[in-house]
Amino acid sequence: MTLKNQFKIKELEIATGVPRSTIHHYVNQGLLHRPLKTSHTMAYYDDTHIKRLEAIQKVKLEYLKRTKSTRIPLDYIKHKLSETYSLVKPPDDAPQASPDNADPKRQQKKEAIIEATLQLYAHRGYYLTNIRDIVRAVGITSPTFYRYFKDKRELFVETIEYVVRKYTKEIKEAMKNEKDPTQRSKIMFKIFYAHYPMMGEILNQLRSGVIIGDPWSCERLSRLYREMMGNLIRELQGGMRNGIIRKIDPVLMAYFNLAVNEAAIHLTSMDKSYSIDVAMSFAGEILNNAFLTDKGNKEFNVFYKSSGQD
Repeated sequence: MTLKNQFKIKELEIATGVPRSTIHHYVNQGLLHRPLKTSHTMAYYDDTHIKRLEAIQKVKLEYLKRTKSTRIPLDYIKHKLSETYSLVKPPDDAPQASPDNADPKRQQKKEAIIEATLQLYAHRGYYLTNIRDIVRAVGITSPTFYRYFKDKRELFVETIEYVVRKYTKEIKEAMKNEKDPTQRSKIMFKIFYAHYPMMGEILNQLRSGVIIGDPWSCERLSRLYREMMGNLIRELQGGMRNGIIRKIDPVLMAYFNLAVNEAAIHLTSMDKSYSIDVAMSFAGEILNNAFLTDKGNKEFNVFYKSSGQD
């Protein structure tokens, strides 16, 4: 039998920092699923046990931050795990078919739930947003919520799809009649900036999954990036064809541009002495000097002078 990515109890202790007595206690109490037993005295744990223990530790840490108690009820941990468990996808979690969206009223209610969830994500983050908060914000009951979403994870998945659809549609509409490349670039950033408070938490959660090696999070994040940056990549390719931008890898440049935009947003959120306009003007100057051709620099300088932004 192959025991790839499987650990003995001592190795699990080292990997997670959780004592074996606590691990055994979690297994006996149903907080942690049972290991694979190969004999009466030998058992093996795997990556899913590590991820589950990390989720338990996160719940415990959040509880200790909010209370002065040093004792955390097991029932509380069970409740929080069932409601705000890790986004990591279990191996046997097959993709669910999307429900029929033919009913406009049903779709409208689902979107209301998603919009309320995004607002909560922006202010509290994924792990501190629970279903009770969501139903209270929408003005519905918990049974009503479960008519639309199986659980919090399914809601998160549909929220990703909703954000991408709305974001790409808004960019497409805003740039429909705009031909100037500089203005198109500004439009894309303004829309990204407007959506980032809600989009940022989704990106952060998927990135966390990627860091711990979750394939589902990696696939979702890669797909989200591709859909988010599709317009930007096409703009860059057009600029290269027109001789405005140097011939470079448009995908790498798009990712670099995203990193710069996020850094500017984070800075202005933390330090109010910088405005988003100041931060983006600085970033734009760096990007222009690095990637624009002489022709591109001339066109951008003409635009800035004519618009009074020199």
